[in-house]
Amino acid sequence: MKFSSLICYSLPFLALSCSSDDSPATGEAASGAGGGASASAGAAGNGGGGGATAAAGASAGGSAGVSTGAGGSSEGGSGSVPLATPGENPISGGARDAGVGPVELADAGSGENADALDDGTMTFFVTSTGMGDGGNLGGLAGADAFCEQLAVAQSADFGRRTWRAYLSTSTVNAIDRIGAGPWRNAAGVIVANSSAQLHDPANVAAGGPLDATWAIDDTSIPLDETGAEVPRNVHDILTGTLLDGTVAANETCVDWTSAADDLAVNARAGHTNRTGLTGQRQLWQDVHPVGCSQSGMVNNVTQGGGRGSFYCFAVIDGE
Repeated sequence: MKFSSLICYSLPFLALSCSSDDSPATGEAASGAGGGASASAGAAGNGGGGGATAAAGASAGGSAGVSTGAGGSSEGGSGSVPLATPGENPISGGARDAGVGPVELADAGSGENADALDDGTMTFFVTSTGMGDGGNLGGLAGADAFCEQLAVAQSADFGRRTWRAYLSTSTVNAIDRIGAGPWRNAAGVIVANSSAQLHDPANVAAGGPLDATWAIDDTSIPLDETGAEVPRNVHDILTGTLLDGTVAANETCVDWTSAADDLAVNARAGHTNRTGLTGQRQLWQDVHPVGCSQSGMVNNVTQGGGRGSFYCFAVIDGE
């Protein structure tokens, strides 16, 4: 048993003063299984990384440690950190549990973010609707933002991903925008394992590599963000892109800024079900041109069966 030495002394005109040689020094925190003591100089125990507060930010929740800031990170000590249970969202609200600091994420697409890898959830979909102005999508930035908007409407977790519209322009090729794969639809089913599989020249007809995951006339693969199959009568999807993933020259609705009802302004389209009329190529991204207006009398996105939809991919760097 340890006895603390108590020293008492008096000074002229002052009340009796006592001190213990076991009192914590300024800037240090007391420790204990109960974790109830607090220090007034700003030090903290290691009972958790971001929920406890005390005078001047000091608290104790386990064995003594040193707090590194208001966000609640700590070092030293042996206090336990509560973990989220499976299925908890580690992002929404900034923390898994009271007392645990916010989760830091690397930039999407950097390869350091766990969500840049295949985690079994949706990383591909067909937009359930167009943006309402034909081929005028507000450029690539507007189309990308629309992809994110639709994805986040299904789950806030999808906001952690970098979403890209599968569209080419006069200066950007769609193949360069989506990463390496693999990608899954809203049902968690693999759509394609790699960019090479998506763009293999042999996919022009039955028997190509893409058949292994996205078979011709299989409408259960190219789902929209809600998990619904795309109706056959709206299978035309805007891409502006050729079979190899590069731009289809002059078929991008002026880089996705025009909804002109003009035969000279077009967009390249693919078919979600990879089927078409006799003689048409069985491709998801490169079958025929469509117009750019929403509902014009001369040239519009609905001709041949469309609604102005496009494909959205989460940027996947591979494993």
